Amino acid sequence: MKDRLARLARWQNERAGRIVVGSFAVGLLALPLILGVPGVTDGLTLNSDFTAMLPRTAQSVRDLDEIQERFGGQAAMIVAIEGDDIEGVHEFTRQLAPRVAAMGELKVTAVDWNLADFEAFVEQHRHLYADLDDLREIRDALQARLDYERARANPFYIDLGEDEPPDPQDTIDRIERDADAARSDMDARFPDGFFQHPEQNLVLMVVHTSIRGGEIGDTERLVAAIRAAADDLGPEAYSANLEVHFGGTLIEARDETESLIAAVESATAITIALVMLAIYVFFLRFRPIPILALGLIPPVLVTFGLAELTVDYLNASSAFLSSIVVGNGINPNVIWLSRYFEARREGLGVAEALEVTHRSTWMGTLTASLAAGVAYGSLISTDYRGFRDFGIVGGIGMVLCWVAAYTVLPALTALFERWRPLTFDRGARHRGIYGVIFAKLALARPWLVVGLSGVVTVGAIGLVIASAEDPLEYDLRRLRSDRDPDSDAEYVLAASRAILDDTQSGSGLAVLAPSRDEALRFIAYLESHRDEFPHAYGEVTSVEGILPDDQTEKIEILGSLRSLMLEIRPRVDEEMQSMIDAQLPPASLTPLAPDDLPRSVTRPFTERDGTRGRLLVVEHHPDESGWDVRYTGRWAAAARSLRAEGADEPPPIAGTAVVFYDLLHQIYQDGPRTILIALVATALLLMLTFRRARDRALTLGSLLLGILWMAATMALFGMRLNFLNFLAFPITFGNGADYGVNVMRRFVDEESQGESVTASIRAAIEGTGGAVILCSLTTVIGYISIYTSSNRALNSFGAAMAISEVTCLAAAVLAMPAALYLVGRRRERLQKSS
Repeated sequence: MKDRLARLARWQNERAGRIVVGSFAVGLLALPLILGVPGVTDGLTLNSDFTAMLPRTAQSVRDLDEIQERFGGQAAMIVAIEGDDIEGVHEFTRQLAPRVAAMGELKVTAVDWNLADFEAFVEQHRHLYADLDDLREIRDALQARLDYERARANPFYIDLGEDEPPDPQDTIDRIERDADAARSDMDARFPDGFFQHPEQNLVLMVVHTSIRGGEIGDTERLVAAIRAAADDLGPEAYSANLEVHFGGTLIEARDETESLIAAVESATAITIALVMLAIYVFFLRFRPIPILALGLIPPVLVTFGLAELTVDYLNASSAFLSSIVVGNGINPNVIWLSRYFEARREGLGVAEALEVTHRSTWMGTLTASLAAGVAYGSLISTDYRGFRDFGIVGGIGMVLCWVAAYTVLPALTALFERWRPLTFDRGARHRGIYGVIFAKLALARPWLVVGLSGVVTVGAIGLVIASAEDPLEYDLRRLRSDRDPDSDAEYVLAASRAILDDTQSGSGLAVLAPSRDEALRFIAYLESHRDEFPHAYGEVTSVEGILPDDQTEKIEILGSLRSLMLEIRPRVDEEMQSMIDAQLPPASLTPLAPDDLPRSVTRPFTERDGTRGRLLVVEHHPDESGWDVRYTGRWAAAARSLRAEGADEPPPIAGTAVVFYDLLHQIYQDGPRTILIALVATALLLMLTFRRARDRALTLGSLLLGILWMAATMALFGMRLNFLNFLAFPITFGNGADYGVNVMRRFVDEESQGESVTASIRAAIEGTGGAVILCSLTTVIGYISIYTSSNRALNSFGAAMAISEVTCLAAAVLAMPAALYLVGRRRERLQKSS
């Protein structure tokens, strides 16, 4: 191996320019994959939709695909139109709605904007929509009056002083007043059929599309097309101050994605700037900054080029991998360059310094990078894309950054040496500020460091045990983005709450039954099992709820009413006759079916082929919060308890509640496995890296200690586990091992050259330890930069990872060296006494 490293060093020194040019050429080849090529690839995009974190085989995703295929999409864009003149707003909406409905090429499937045709339909079929008890009351009143009139017309009638039956007109007038009140309520809620705000001159259009939440480009194109259509109409001609606002699930997803993209860009910029500053403070030279920055460009570009090929898009979990790959991937580069500077300071030439640096660092950095790669790789073992994609991209990044540290970085270093050779003050010993501080802390009072570590560990165990019973975050409001309260999306959301229900806004659970009869059976089941699922769901709506109730019985009563009205007509005055003529039921009535209803009210229940009656919507319980994952789990479980006759699986169900249910299920199922794989793989790597049991035990012990302290710190600050910060645990096995492995590797190398325990530990901490501290600092910067995001779930992930960096670093450069010093000194004393 020594000869191979020597040949590698000579080749890099002699062919530095070609190596650098070749590596950058490879990096540039990845750019089209990242940025996209028109007509070939969209590039590496960001999909912030929660379904993007689930595998396509997840039940909620498969169900959503099936329902979207049959109904043309469940995602809604809500367009709010507001102006000073409400009549002008109405007319503008009448003109705009058909133009939007015609945007099929932009994935518009339907537009809901007015219920006037349904109001006319109800008026046309008012007899069937009449209350059954009212019909009975009218029939009985007419029958009693007719019997009375018949008796009086009988020449043999004898008046026995019985009371005259009430005038049917009184009953009819009361029922008419009730019907007028119901119509007034309808008109008040939907004036002229519009979805109008009760207190503002604002109406809504609900634009249903087949666009998915993560398809931001399609959303933007649709918004632009609707704005253009609105501008073409000339809003000023309809009302002063007429404005069009956009909201709904698609706009919220767009805003979320744009927020993530902006945060990723700023986080990456902040990471690079602060990392470069930290590098300067460590090396006290400017040269390492361009060398390390340039050395990272090819592997980072190739990483994200391969990401486009392997994962297709980034999701909410993997969005910030650019800053993370830079913050973590720079570690082997820093270790290598730090050791190279030491070799040059010792008076070695460039070629010899390259060889010595390769030989003294490759094993430690390779083990550390493999540990990080294995930690990321453990995430690949899951089906949950929130873990898997993160693991694929992160693992590729760690491997490529290590390869670059031993190919690109040495060549760049050699090139810079040709341009301006390094010079050092031979009489001065350079000791990096980071390493010196920790060396003094660890070696000045080793017993105190070990004792404090023990006390902290005992307290940490208590904290972890206390919080282990219920560690998960259930309030989704703590995981969402902090939205601008003055944004269009928030404005439209507030307006829609006063106008639309879950079915109209598309926020309920859509259940697709195999037939209309099964849908009716589902509804009956849910209504009869409310006690079994207390407070799990609210109203259950379907197209059946729009049809009149008890139609068969009503038709029978209406037939009797018609006969009675015709028979009594000659016996009443002209005013009553006019009323009978106006309200006389048709001679022939048949029950209304779903296909008879106007599309304005059946759109949510109508499939692409026109089939109606198979879909029902299970709305959320009004007393429960849709942000509470425990509630959404009960809501989803109730819906998934449905079974068609002879079926073993629930019918297709689409909605946010089932997506979150599947997300939590995946984390529960895959999370412990990823942690176990990361632990076992890291332990095996350490077994192969170190020969002595002492070195293996102390390195693994420092890693486990750091993870324990991390978990306790999170518990201390009240941090709960969610679908994103759970990633911190398997990843920490790799990142945490990085520091302990490099420090221990340097100690072993120094000791093997005959140095004393104290000298070996001091060299390990001040030399490699200082570089390790810098590595940790750069990684912490990468994670802390995530706080530029307004997304609280990402913030919690960044906080968890930053905590893990600090605790694992403390264990690696304080607790482990102090314990190693005590063990080593004891061994030296035993050797002297023997």
